[in-house]
Amino acid sequence: MEELRELREGLIAADPVTFDAARRVAQALRGSGGTFGFPELSAVAALVEAAPDLETLRRVEGLVEYLHRLRYAEVSAPPVHAEWLAGAAGVGHEAAYPDLASAWRDLSAKSGLGDRLLADRAATRLGLRAADLSRPGRAALRLVPEALMRRAAVLPVLEDVATVTVATADPTSLTTEIELMRLTGRRPVFVVAPPDALAHALAVLMDAVAAESGPRRRTTASADGSQGKVLVVDDDMASRLLARTVLEKHGHSVVEAGNGLEALERLRGEPSVSLVVADLNMPELDGLELIWEMRDVPEWAHIPVIVLTGETDDLLETKLIEEGADDYLSKPLDPRLFAARVGATIRRAGE
Repeated sequence: MEELRELREGLIAADPVTFDAARRVAQALRGSGGTFGFPELSAVAALVEAAPDLETLRRVEGLVEYLHRLRYAEVSAPPVHAEWLAGAAGVGHEAAYPDLASAWRDLSAKSGLGDRLLADRAATRLGLRAADLSRPGRAALRLVPEALMRRAAVLPVLEDVATVTVATADPTSLTTEIELMRLTGRRPVFVVAPPDALAHALAVLMDAVAAESGPRRRTTASADGSQGKVLVVDDDMASRLLARTVLEKHGHSVVEAGNGLEALERLRGEPSVSLVVADLNMPELDGLELIWEMRDVPEWAHIPVIVLTGETDDLLETKLIEEGADDYLSKPLDPRLFAARVGATIRRAGE
């Protein structure tokens, strides 16, 4: 950990020798067996090995903090060493803080910068941008589960086919980066915001989403106690079996249909459907046509739809979202990502 700390100034100066040294430290960490039993630490070390330029600095900062917290693993709330924030503030410090919000408040006051300017300087130090919290992106909300937003204090602000941009007060948190990557299937891009402003923006946005969707949304759990009834629509029986197996394992009840026309019949007979998972390419009525039909019927218009497809057209996702889909996943399905996206979509629909 001390060796990593000594590399900071060289990384800020973009010294290629220092970048190589950071990678060697990460390689040594993984090669020594020091990550055994800590898969997140192994992933963090791997990221440092591969990271270029200022990304290496950010990940080294995250790796130092992760190692520090492992050292205090027996403590219920491990202290935070926000050295990257102190460097941005231009204030030396040695003490650990009980949490990151305390570090922001203390360093903002000691430096006299204020939260906004401190966020600007922290972003510059780490090669990132400061966040604009005045215009959060509603489309990006569908990608990140609310539980992760609240637990990691991240606010999705923008998304495209390859990335999801989130505002955070801790852009060095590699565990958050790894979890975002796993759950969204996109590369996370961090923008920096003070924690108090971020918490306020997140609360306002969640309240607005709940107010807009409240009277139209169904509850998350079905009457039978399951985590929501899912209609799986796919002309391929093997694909339906895989989806059913994953969904039932995670507590969902499942109804099946072989194409869009059958799906409409199932919707007429199953008023408690919480979510539709539909293949894009099907005979009779494909996934896109099914969305059009559903959005024209008031009783079904609010039901979220996740579209599955094996196509790789970069513009396809944008078209599907514009046409009324709530999410999009590529085949073959990753079971963990599929279950996470389904759960997150149903939770948001039930609020």
